[in-house]
Amino acid sequence: MIDVAIIGCGPTGALLGNLLGCRGMRVAIFEKQREVFTLPRAVHFDGEAMRLFQSVGLADALVRATRVNPGMLFKDAGGTTLVDWSRDPKIGPMGWHESYRFNQPDLERHLRVGLGRFRTVTLRTGVAVHDVSQDADGVSVVWEDGGTRARYVVACDGAESTIRRVIGAKLEDLGFQERWLVVDLVLRRERADLGDYSIQFCDADAPSTYVRGVGDRRRWEFRISDADPDEFDAAQIWARLARWITPDDADLERHAVYTFRSRIADHWRSGRVFLAGDAAHQMPPFMGQGMGAGLRDVANLAWKISAVCNGADPFLLDSYQSEREPNARAFIDLSVDLGRLINQTAAGSGPAGQMRSIWPKLGPGVGASGAGVGTLVPQVDRADDRAPNGFYALVRAVAGTELPDVIGGLDWLDTHDIFGAIVRPDGYALASGQDAAEFNSEVERFLPLISTVPDRNFDA
Repeated sequence: MIDVAIIGCGPTGALLGNLLGCRGMRVAIFEKQREVFTLPRAVHFDGEAMRLFQSVGLADALVRATRVNPGMLFKDAGGTTLVDWSRDPKIGPMGWHESYRFNQPDLERHLRVGLGRFRTVTLRTGVAVHDVSQDADGVSVVWEDGGTRARYVVACDGAESTIRRVIGAKLEDLGFQERWLVVDLVLRRERADLGDYSIQFCDADAPSTYVRGVGDRRRWEFRISDADPDEFDAAQIWARLARWITPDDADLERHAVYTFRSRIADHWRSGRVFLAGDAAHQMPPFMGQGMGAGLRDVANLAWKISAVCNGADPFLLDSYQSEREPNARAFIDLSVDLGRLINQTAAGSGPAGQMRSIWPKLGPGVGASGAGVGTLVPQVDRADDRAPNGFYALVRAVAGTELPDVIGGLDWLDTHDIFGAIVRPDGYALASGQDAAEFNSEVERFLPLISTVPDRNFDA
């Protein structure tokens, strides 16, 4: 019996495979497509996502395939900037830039190369899992001409998840549904005038989006009506693009009609089976956080499953949805709000508002109720790399505990008026203390749990 079966090898499933593989877990990943889908889809991730790629030893390779994103502007029909979401050009609190542009096929290839480092991880492509059933000892995973047994299953099989249906999870509609035409182009010649900022054109009649991708890639998105077709020919597409670009400037790489939705599953777990990523929640793309939410899901789940497989109380897994759902909902709510802004015209609305990145707090779960617990902790000088199993102490002074000490992050510690915090492998605070004595007591309390999480080995 393997430890974990992962259904789906998009970015969410592939990161989970790396997270579990580096801890020595026996993992099988099943992906229905035989090859990486070669056309672009997701195009943005943030510094927290890059920090997660760092946690599996892949960030330095991935950064070479990205472009630092200066930010996004929301403009009305008259060209007035409504919202300025510029990103700081310096390295941010996660230890990386706040925003990156990327090409999803490149990301997936890097993650699959990462999977190849681990002798306990196998990837089977061209295998469509259609059923799971479980008993007290494990889960039976079934596909057309075979099956296997696993202690746990994590379904990363997308918005139309088969496993979500199998476990009877229902999607709650959070009130946003629109059809958009997404067009990807590759420039033939330099078009510096298009700019490096992404632009949301807020117009009740014709809302649209421009995205500056990596290299010569550019994307436009257009809201369409229910009366519009599901298929557009090249002439129709170039007619919509004529305001900005012509066929002399670029080649049409891909176009597709998507329905942007805001939905969340009522339960993300049934016994030994878990949902993650789009299988658990979906949001419109106006913050570029759909993929990132899935990465956060599996970062939360991976260390907990590893701990349980190594002797921790299975009760630990009950904290998965309780922690992750409020965080995901915060991103969904803001994405929906931005979508509504894009769908209005507000010419002459006055000075631009300034928008900042958000790092929502986790819901109740593993940690205590101390100050800062459940919030995302800044990374000081790539401190995450110093902890063999991902747990360490961010403190004002040497704490003298059995955890690695990292001294710094004083702004964050001051904000919460604490001496120090225990940082979890997913970057969030597990516990805190207002002084050294209280902090050391919290460390002693959580050491039994921390000791069940295996060390990371990137060449196993």
